[in-house]
Amino acid sequence: MWYLIYAVVPSGDAGEVIRLAEQEGSQGGTVIHGKGIGRKPKRFLNFEVEPMREIIWIIVEKDKYKKISQIIFQDMDLDKEGNGILFVEPLSEVHGLVNQLPSE
Repeated sequence: MWYLIYAVVPSGDAGEVIRLAEQEGSQGGTVIHGKGIGRKPKRFLNFEVEPMREIIWIIVEKDKYKKISQIIFQDMDLDKEGNGILFVEPLSEVHGLVNQLPSE
């Protein structure tokens, strides 16, 4: 069984999230750039500055997802406002992860 870890963090932090996941056995992840809309934009020199975010998808085996999600949550200080969110979903099917499948 595979799990998908989603992490949404401030722009520039995705590399650290991927590094933490790889340190715990992940084979990498996918980073998507986005814009946060949950909070009121900040103003700078009379311009609105919207918070930029990075969305990270990491697919891992069942025996790794708890440890990886816990280390990301702790090391990225996701319990503090504005630092991001993390959630996990089980995946019913995964195809194309040839280099991550157990060798026969």
